[in-house]
Amino acid sequence: MTQNRNLVPAIFVAAVAFGVTGCAHWSGKSADTRASNTASTASDPARGPVQTAADATITAKVKTALGNDELVKARNINVDTMRGVVTLNGSVGSAAEKERAITLAKRVEGVSDVRDNLRAGG
Repeated sequence: MTQNRNLVPAIFVAAVAFGVTGCAHWSGKSADTRASNTASTASDPARGPVQTAADATITAKVKTALGNDELVKARNINVDTMRGVVTLNGSVGSAAEKERAITLAKRVEGVSDVRDNLRAGG
């Protein structure tokens, strides 16, 4: 039973990673075709499944941190991660909420940088 419980996070990360990269990445299509993909995570043909899984894990941890915080209203924040760089998009109610969201994201293990695209007061 414990063994199966340990597999659940790994299976989840693998499923997210596959969904994020899409089938085109593995179908043998050219780099030009892959680069035209609008999903930012699938547009880097040199990015492999290990990096994709790590980024998916970081994204999940940042979303959890934002969702568990009393000040941050995470429902209006979109989190994207590429090679450990987290981008926060959306709107927050105040400058304090914006700064708290950035601080929380920076504290997550594996985050190398945080790009702030949050609008305060909206």
